[in-house]
Amino acid sequence: MLKLQARTTVTSQFFRGHNFPVDTPSLRVSEVPLHGIIRIQGDSESAQTRAIIESVLALNLPLPERSTQDKSKRLAWVGPNEWLVLCAVEEELGILDELTKALADQFSTVTLVSDSRVSFLVAGDVAADFVAKGCAIDLHATAFPVGATVTTRFAGLPAMLLHRDTCEYVLYFDVSMAGFLIDWLSDAAEEFDV
Repeated sequence: MLKLQARTTVTSQFFRGHNFPVDTPSLRVSEVPLHGIIRIQGDSESAQTRAIIESVLALNLPLPERSTQDKSKRLAWVGPNEWLVLCAVEEELGILDELTKALADQFSTVTLVSDSRVSFLVAGDVAADFVAKGCAIDLHATAFPVGATVTTRFAGLPAMLLHRDTCEYVLYFDVSMAGFLIDWLSDAAEEFDV
């Protein structure tokens, strides 16, 4: 019988010849280990749908381009009628099951997308400058505060950008882009190396 081994990161196979992860006094760029990502698509105008999501997650639905969180999970606005639940991988199946059952009678879908995404943490004093190299989002704290989230293009690829904490950003991509991203992130970080 074939014995499968679970992986928590996907980019390690692309590290050869690259200075990745990046770790300098002012900039850290690394892959975020696998975590739960659940997509909820539903009618955001439906008071019942909104109430069900909020009740199951014990979180308020975020405003557009924002996220809400508690100690164990975050709910991010992705677009009209779509949100992502970000949680520990150990909790994803329980949350998925609860949401699926609770929203069964609503015009909605709940999908586990954890394995289809790769995410990168960009942190440090120059994190905003580094992120700005890849996208045209105004990253000033008044325009893109902690908790802000936006679907954009980064390095020419579709991405979700989350301002997770002061000087901390998380970028989410389709996992098939991992090799290209290691090249791009490594090259872009060279000017920040001290």
